[in-house]
Amino acid sequence: MTKQIRKDLNSATRLYKAGKRQEAFEIYDRHFSESPDEFKHWDKVRYCWCMYYLFIKDQTDETELFDYTERVCDIVPQDDLRKSPVCVYTQCVFKVIMFLKGREDWEYMLYWLDKLNPELLVEDQRDSKFPSKKEDYYRYLSTAYFKCGDWQDCINASREALDTLESYAFNGDIWHMWRMGKSLNQLDQPEEALNYLNKVAEAEDQWYVFKEIADCHHKIGDDEKAREFASKAVLADEDVKVKVNLYYLIYQILKENYESMAIRHAELYLAIKLESGANIAEDIEDLNIDETDLDINELESEIREYWSSY
Repeated sequence: MTKQIRKDLNSATRLYKAGKRQEAFEIYDRHFSESPDEFKHWDKVRYCWCMYYLFIKDQTDETELFDYTERVCDIVPQDDLRKSPVCVYTQCVFKVIMFLKGREDWEYMLYWLDKLNPELLVEDQRDSKFPSKKEDYYRYLSTAYFKCGDWQDCINASREALDTLESYAFNGDIWHMWRMGKSLNQLDQPEEALNYLNKVAEAEDQWYVFKEIADCHHKIGDDEKAREFASKAVLADEDVKVKVNLYYLIYQILKENYESMAIRHAELYLAIKLESGANIAEDIEDLNIDETDLDINELESEIREYWSSY
């Protein structure tokens, strides 16, 4: 029986090398289910590459994608890409991660990221314009924790990335700092958050970065600085409805000393929320604003003019 299995596996190898993956897979699959101990290392690797090309690479059925990738992970270990040019285990897991990224299923992505050992991923690659596998790993790990609201885990992942990686594509280091700063602010550590967010602001002229910095200064009690960055956020080019929570923050910043203009920000916040049907902050509802004559465009124009003068 062993000789016959070996003969069949050798035949499967020839078929695999000839590009006949379906035929090779059928032989590998039949024998692995019955006699997995007969498979040598390269038999297992070729069997898994067959599954990759047939059921994983271009798979749109999530059940098959997950099932076949789980099988690959059970059959072969992760190779050290510093010593091997390619790893079928790594290739399959990253395919799943990319699929989950498209679906924004961050929690399940963490399950698959946990299957990867970053120490076995390579940082150097031929095309330095794009992220390496190692940078991708840390980017997805940090982002998944961030999207799930696991703030401390996000900080830990980004800090490890900044301590480990030597180069970054597409300002990857800046975005690690952004996630760290935002997470630290969420954990009520605004002063430490500013250490990272100020560096982000120097590299990225984004309204939400200015908003986060304004929020940190407001928490610290420096409302003069909070207004400075709030003005930058308001005047940055972005759809008014996207910035709805910025107007709520500015209401909080202004209400003690600039009540009239604070109310105008509250009105704009309320108008946007009413149009979208989203939940409204309780303290805004308590203001008993007249909802019958709220015009988003007029309010935004008045607020932009105020901050331009500021």
